[in-house]
Amino acid sequence: MKIYISADIEGVGGVARHEHSRVDGREYPLARRLMTNEVNAAIGGAFEAGAMDVTVSDSHNVGLNLLPEELDERARLVMGSPRTLSMMHGIDATYSAAFFVGYHAMGGTMDASIVHTFTGRIQEVRLNGIKVGEIGLNAALAGHFGVPVAFVAGDLAACREAEALLPGVRTLAVKEAIGAYAAICEHPARTCRAIHAAAMEAITNPPKVKPLVFSGEVELTVRCTTASGADRAGMIPRAERLDDLTVQYVGRDVIEAFKAFNTMSCLVELVPFI
Repeated sequence: MKIYISADIEGVGGVARHEHSRVDGREYPLARRLMTNEVNAAIGGAFEAGAMDVTVSDSHNVGLNLLPEELDERARLVMGSPRTLSMMHGIDATYSAAFFVGYHAMGGTMDASIVHTFTGRIQEVRLNGIKVGEIGLNAALAGHFGVPVAFVAGDLAACREAEALLPGVRTLAVKEAIGAYAAICEHPARTCRAIHAAAMEAITNPPKVKPLVFSGEVELTVRCTTASGADRAGMIPRAERLDDLTVQYVGRDVIEAFKAFNTMSCLVELVPFI
């Protein structure tokens, strides 16, 4: 059994503000340790439940957050960027399930920790008309290979988002946001014990959750926060500008649609043209 773990930082317990999530933030060193500990809890639970192979994707910022020397040595680590499939790079049909650890809700969600969808310069993303955030985008990439998302750990809003999109998925809320930049958290040790137990349960008693599959052509719609961002996103061949802020792209499958989105998210982050 192979397990793929995609790990972000905004949904980690004990993380509440940009001082935690930004690499120049005063609390970032602490957040890295908290993130590493939660991922280790998931890895340990997976192996204890019978997994033979675990791959971890460091999926926050440029992928240099987890402390490699402190990561469970049984797991392999995908780190750095850019990556073609970003937070899910390396996922394929050989994996039995995917776990999302430290995940947050999509941009614009109320009472959710440090929300965004890849970048704060993107307001909204839709796949075939379905509004998705990082949970949905990454679940769709896993689903392309027939891999279900069996377990999601993050803030309460992220768990609710996952449950609505992926009926039956096992979730664990490690904190409850009380606004965009404040949260009620459990002690990190308790959080890690809970993640370890939930990861084990996701393997020994697999949830009845189906892979999120988008068959055939996939219509990607991206609404930017500025017209200049849409200008740049619209430079991609075959992209169509729908209005001042919205760009659409039709991919042959969800992989191509995601590659277009990944490129758009990079472009909209560029400094405005002079």
